[in-house]
Order: sequence, then structure tokens, then C-alpha cells
Amino acid sequence: MADSWNNADKEVGKDLVKGTLIAGAMGATVGAALGIMRQQPVPSYAFSGGLNASLFGMTFIAFRESFLRFQRSKNPYFGLKDSQTQAVDELWSSTVAGAFTGGILSALARGPKAVPSGTFMFGAMACGGQWIYSKASRYRQNQILAANPDLESTLQKKNKNAIGNGILNVLPVHRTEVDDYETRLRNKLHNIELEQKMLEEEVLRRKQAATQEAVDSKTI
Repeated sequence: MADSWNNADKEVGKDLVKGTLIAGAMGATVGAALGIMRQQPVPSYAFSGGLNASLFGMTFIAFRESFLRFQRSKNPYFGLKDSQTQAVDELWSSTVAGAFTGGILSALARGPKAVPSGTFMFGAMACGGQWIYSKASRYRQNQILAANPDLESTLQKKNKNAIGNGILNVLPVHRTEVDDYETRLRNKLHNIELEQKMLEEEVLRRKQAATQEAVDSKTI
């Protein structure tokens, strides 16, 4: 368990650094382009754009990974795999992370009055971006599955079994394996045989008592 958490922390750290660098590079590129268009000093525009984009990217990814990790932590309880809830988890985590990041950065840049608009705008942008990315990823997966029908049937069967196991985990029922069931059945049959034997002995004892009583009455 500890190893899995450590591996998850390393992956989060890699994603955070990678996302921050990509956002910074994109921000610097856009800033440089604006500087050229406005005929302003390109280095200062590039630096400012890269810094702002890096700050936004780092905050967004930190929030997103935290929310995503929280969502996925509930999957084992329901017997689900992360891949089965990936689309929903990522959409929810990206939307909330975008709203949080937009609200915080808007408050720092323009004051508390800008929090509602920044929260809504960045939340909607993050939601839309994640939705488009998930749709594109799903389309690509469907194309792969269409080219491999056997793979699609295998995945559907695994998903059904996983969902069924998840439902059984939360319902108040007792799950038994085949060997456990056979052991319980043998024990039950053994108890029935013992009870039947005791009943037969009791019937025989009563018959003997009745016979002895009849003999005694005739003797008298």
C-alpha cells in the first residue's frame, strides 16, 4: 500500500513539473507573439506571459491531481478500476480545479470582486477543454476497438464482472466462494443426518417402551 502511494506521489510530481513547463512555454510563446504584434519589447512580454501561464498551470495541475486522487481513492470500495471512471473523474477534477484556480488568481490579480467571474470563466474553460480531450480519446479508443472485435468483447466482459463485484461489496449480502459453499453444504448435510439418526433412535426407544409396557400389563 505504501509503495503504491509513493509511486502515485512520484507520478503527480512528474505531471506537475511537466505541466508547469508546458504551460510556461505556451505562455511565453503567446507573450512573444503579442509583443511582436503590439511592437513592444518581446523579452518582457514573453517573460510575463510565461510566468503567468506557469503560475496558472502549476496551481491548476496541483488542484486537479488532488481532486483526481481523491476521486480514484473511492474506486476500490466499489470494485471499480481507475480506467472505468477515468472520463468522469477527469472531467469533474478539471472543472473544479479550473474554478478554484481561476477564483484564486483572479482575486490576486484584480481583487475579491473578480472572484465570481474568474471562477466561472476558468471552470467553464477547463470543463470544455477536458470534455473535448475525453471525446477525442474515446473516439481513438473506439477506432482501435472497431479494428479488434475480440478485444472489445473481452473488455466488456471484464467491465461487467467488475461492476457486479462492486455492487456486491456495498450490498448487505455474504459473498461465498465455491469451496466455502461446498464446505457449508457438507456440514449442513452432516447435521441433518445426525438429527435424523437421533429421531430414529427416539422412535425406536418409544416403541421398545410401549412394547415393554404392554408386556407388563399382560403379566399383571
